[in-house]
Amino acid sequence: MVPLVSGTIKFRYRTIDFPNLGIHLKSVGDHITVFGFDIAYYGIVIGIGILAGLMMAVMEAKRTHQNVEDYYDLAIYGVIFSIIGARAYYVIFSWDMYKDDIKSIINIREGGLAIYGGVITAIVVVFIFAKIKGLSPFLLFDTGGFGLITGQMIGRWGNFFNREAFGEYANGLFAMRLPVSQLLAGTIVVISAILIIAGRKKAAALQK
Repeated sequence: MVPLVSGTIKFRYRTIDFPNLGIHLKSVGDHITVFGFDIAYYGIVIGIGILAGLMMAVMEAKRTHQNVEDYYDLAIYGVIFSIIGARAYYVIFSWDMYKDDIKSIINIREGGLAIYGGVITAIVVVFIFAKIKGLSPFLLFDTGGFGLITGQMIGRWGNFFNREAFGEYANGLFAMRLPVSQLLAGTIVVISAILIIAGRKKAAALQK
């Protein structure tokens, strides 16, 4: 542990190598400790992804003359219940890990959130929210889809810091000594840009 500011904030470092590029990173941490409390980079990145996704959805809502307050409200319910759904999904399919320690189910700081459960729950929340608000769920999906992709694009880097979501063995130019699927994040960036451009063209065509 290397102190950064008077022993109150510390980083833990681990190395990641790109052998074919001759790059050796010796100071890539996975969390920051503030006053004795560990905050994972993964959580920080996911938080940034959620905020960026919300801002993207709000921008699209403004552009299409929708009520942005609906998307702020939806985000609150969506984030809360998606976390619950992601945890429930993980626990259900990893029940052997929790059946003898029920209390650990609520300890999400130890990890264990499945994106599939989060997405499924988010879809259900959108339909319920739309029903209550008298809105079109498909319009909410169209507008919020840009935000979902943006959040996923950024959140993927949380896997990089967490050393998870490993790819298969590779020995190409960008091969990593620790095979985290870093390049997938770049792929998602490209896909995100294509979908955003296509969505804007479609919206422009409908307005003519």
